[in-house]
Amino acid sequence: MRVQVSSITGICLAAALSTLSASAFANADSEGERLSGEEIRELVWGNQVQGEMAGGEAYSEVYLPDGEIVGDGYSGEATIVDDTMCFDYGGDDIDCYGVRRNNEGKIEWIKDDEVAGYGTISDAP
Repeated sequence: MRVQVSSITGICLAAALSTLSASAFANADSEGERLSGEEIRELVWGNQVQGEMAGGEAYSEVYLPDGEIVGDGYSGEATIVDDTMCFDYGGDDIDCYGVRRNNEGKIEWIKDDEVAGYGTISDAP
């Protein structure tokens, strides 16, 4: 079952994903392996990712194997399009990000060739 974003947390995350400022990540590791669509699916789906977007908004989401996104009080849907992961939280916009694994073992969300956020992958609860 898919639930519309209805919590303040979900709205903040959706806003963070659509209005990003890369300046908060000026010191982010810009080296690393850019992942293919299949590598994104293998690494991220079925796991939890916790991190922060460029605007300073923290997030923690579980990406189920079927593409469902589960956050605290909201859900959405993830899809793989070419070599990007796309996020649909039920609003008008679907945002897509490249994914890069950096040298610190974190993933970086890439938008317009800038680091738009980062996350640490762990087993889904």
